[in-house]
Amino acid sequence: MTTQTISQSSQTAGPIEFQTPKVLVVALAHFVHDTYPAFLAPLIPLLTDKLGLSLALAGSLVLFMRTSALVQPFIGYLADRTELQYFVIVAPALTAISMSLLGVAPSYVMLIPLLVFTGLSTAMFHAPAPAMITRVSGQEWGKGLSVFMAGGELGRSVGPLFIVAVVDRLGLENAYVAAIPGLVASLILYRMMGAMSSHLDTQPLSVRAALSAQRGPLLLLLGITLFRGMSVFSFLTFLPTYLTQTGTSLFLAGAAVSAFELAGVGGALLGGTLSDRLGRRTVFLLSYTLIVPVLYAFLHSSGAMAFTLLLMAGFVALSTGPVALTVVQELFKDNRSTATGLYISFSMLTSGISTTLFGALADAVGLPAAMNMIVFVPLLGVPLALLLPETRGRSRG
Repeated sequence: MTTQTISQSSQTAGPIEFQTPKVLVVALAHFVHDTYPAFLAPLIPLLTDKLGLSLALAGSLVLFMRTSALVQPFIGYLADRTELQYFVIVAPALTAISMSLLGVAPSYVMLIPLLVFTGLSTAMFHAPAPAMITRVSGQEWGKGLSVFMAGGELGRSVGPLFIVAVVDRLGLENAYVAAIPGLVASLILYRMMGAMSSHLDTQPLSVRAALSAQRGPLLLLLGITLFRGMSVFSFLTFLPTYLTQTGTSLFLAGAAVSAFELAGVGGALLGGTLSDRLGRRTVFLLSYTLIVPVLYAFLHSSGAMAFTLLLMAGFVALSTGPVALTVVQELFKDNRSTATGLYISFSMLTSGISTTLFGALADAVGLPAAMNMIVFVPLLGVPLALLLPETRGRSRG
C-alpha cells in the first residue's frame, strides 16, 4: 500500500477541530490509572526480600500482570461496536485495589491473582481510550495521543514516589491505603466522562480484511515495539533493584523511576506532536539511535551526571509511545480499538516475557552485566524503522 493510500485511509469523519477539554479528560483518566501499575518496580526489592524471590521469579511478576493482555483485542473489538466508556471510568478503581494489596500477599503464589486482575483492568482501560482520543482530536491525531500518553507517563512518574512514601510511613502490609485516591478518581471520572463514546459512528470493516491489507506495516511496527520493550521495559523494571544493590536507598531508587517517567512526559508530548510535522518514521529513527548511548552512559556515570542522563533517557525512550499508537490508529481507522487492543496485547506480553528472560540472564551473569547488555537491543529496531511506510505526518499537507 502506498503512502498516499495509507494517508487517505486514515481520514476520519470525526470533528475537524481539536477538542481540548475532552482530550484532557481522557488524559486525566490515563494519569490516574497508570499511577498504580507503576507500583510494581519499586516494590520488587521489598517483595524479593519478604518472599525470598530470585530475580527470574521477580521478573515473572511483570509477566503475570501482562498475561491478561490476551483479552485486549476482544475488548477493543467490543469498543468499536458498543459503548465501553465505563470501562475507562472504573479501571482506575479496580487497578488501585489490586495493586495496593500486593504488600498483603503472604507468598509468591498469592501475588499472581492480584497481578492478573491488574492486567484485566488495564486491558479494560487501554483498548477503548486511544480510540476515544482520536475521535476528539480532529486531524491532529499525533498531538491528541501525545497528550494522552503524557497523562500516562505522568501517572507512572508519580506512582513509584507515591507507593514508596506510603510504605515508608505505614509499612508494606498497610500499603492498601494507597487505593483510596483511585477509588475517588473513578467517582469523579464518572461525572466527567459518562457521556463520552469509544465506538465509531460508521460500521467497522472486517478485522481479518483490515489485518490482511496492512500486514506489512503492522509486522514492522510490532518488530520495532518488540525491541523497544525488550530493552527499555526490562531496564526500567530492574532499575530500583540495580540501584539498591549498589547502596542506593529504596526512596532514591523509586525516585529514579519517577524521574525517568517524568522526563517521559515531555518526550510523549513532543514525540507525537513532532511526528505530525516530521513524519512517524523520522521520530522512531531519532529515538532508537539516541537511546543506546544515553542508557549506556548512565550505567557508567554517577552523581549529577547520572541523574541528567537518566532524564535524557526517559525523554528519548518514551517519545515513541504516542507515535506507535498513532500509526496503529491510522492503519486501522475502521477498527481502531480492536487494532489498539492487538497492539497493546503484543506489547504487554512481549515486555512481560522479556523481563522474565532478563531476570534469568541477570541471575546467570549478574545484574550489572545484564543491564549493560540490554541497552543495545533498540539498535535492532533501526532497520525496521527505515522500512516502515509513512502513514501521515509529513503527508498531511
